[in-house]
Amino acid sequence: MKSKALESWQVHFFSYILGLEQSFLNEITPIAKLSARESVDIYKRGYKARLIEGMGETFEAVWWVLGDEEYIKLAGEFVGNIPSRSFDLSEYGQEFSKFLKTSPITGEIPFISELARFEWIFKELFHSANISKVDNFLSLLGQNPDMKLRLLPSVILWRSDFSIYEIWKRRSGEVSELNELEIEMMDHILCRKIEDKVHMTHLEESELRLLEQFENPRSIDEAVTKYQSLYGELSPDAIQSLFSRIGSLGVLGF
Repeated sequence: MKSKALESWQVHFFSYILGLEQSFLNEITPIAKLSARESVDIYKRGYKARLIEGMGETFEAVWWVLGDEEYIKLAGEFVGNIPSRSFDLSEYGQEFSKFLKTSPITGEIPFISELARFEWIFKELFHSANISKVDNFLSLLGQNPDMKLRLLPSVILWRSDFSIYEIWKRRSGEVSELNELEIEMMDHILCRKIEDKVHMTHLEESELRLLEQFENPRSIDEAVTKYQSLYGELSPDAIQSLFSRIGSLGVLGF
């Protein structure tokens, strides 16, 4: 088979696997006693199963919460509605959180969509570029008080109305452990990858809000002014306390 013909055949084959067309069945010769459809559907089922399994590696805690039967059912529905567009299985599943949010399962497990969103963020952070820990920026302010600071590239600020991080940490235990948690407690988490490791740190809401001001480069004064315009006045002592804590985290650079 010539290369162009092979490429065309592969495109039609993949389109059938994704459920986009049926005409491919006319292009193949059945094997043994199987019909054309039965022959190709072997690969179709295998492809779907591999995607479900691959998603399970990313959404480990979602699988843990749902249980085998419900996870395979929902993941199968997701695969059937949203085909993969990449040859890298790890890139598949970004829309799973949105899919779960519209599923009836949310009525029974209201945090399940947020848990999927957290696991995707963790996966992205885990595979992000590594950076070295930076010095506390406060030591440099005396030299240049107007310098622009920004969040480092490998930092994600996480907020949720549920205790997602605590749920996620228990994903290797018994599901009954969820009964010990205050599920409906807000999460404010600093997620960062520094020196090859992903770190999670609980933040006060005020700390997270102040860090958000550095998603674009800003000076200290600009960040405080922006914060106060959104959330109200801060006393000098409160400002000093916030920046002392933020400086020690090593997540702002310039």
